[in-house]
Amino acid sequence: MGIVKKYISLALVALTIVVLSSGCATNPVSGGKDFVLMSEDQELEMGRQYHQEVLKEMPVYEDPELQAYVNRIGQELAKKSHRHNLIYRFTVLDSPTVNAFALPGGYIYITRGILAYMNSEAHLAGVLGHELGHVTARHSVRQQSTGTLIQILGAAATVGTGSRAVGDLSNMLGSALISGYGRKMEL
Repeated sequence: MGIVKKYISLALVALTIVVLSSGCATNPVSGGKDFVLMSEDQELEMGRQYHQEVLKEMPVYEDPELQAYVNRIGQELAKKSHRHNLIYRFTVLDSPTVNAFALPGGYIYITRGILAYMNSEAHLAGVLGHELGHVTARHSVRQQSTGTLIQILGAAATVGTGSRAVGDLSNMLGSALISGYGRKMEL
């Protein structure tokens, strides 16, 4: 049985090397290399799917004038972004929470709760621009790619050592890494 574990472990390491070497893409903002495991088309599809889930959880704020205003400001910013070729969708959600967030592929949300704290169009543009930055730099794609790699390495650690505890520890450390990675992107 030890020889089987060894070959499985070697196969997982080889797979990891292939994934790492094939997963580099040019970051549209920095021009540097990023580790990503999905194409732009896959990113767009993921955004479409998550968008439907968001709308099931939080309704759209029913104020067509406000929606149009936020969309107009967002679209002006998007024209100047590093990924101006994307179709951006700006949505005001009917939630009292103070929040704004972005999904892959150009879906950007802002809550009515955060809008209540804004004193100017510049504040709105700042928040929307911040969320545009997440989309243009493909932060969620990078984070998901890192998570996938960590799962592969955790499986390799489990098989290679024969210890589930080592794999669990690997996954726990990976989760901590991804959490910090998200905070770094936010800054």
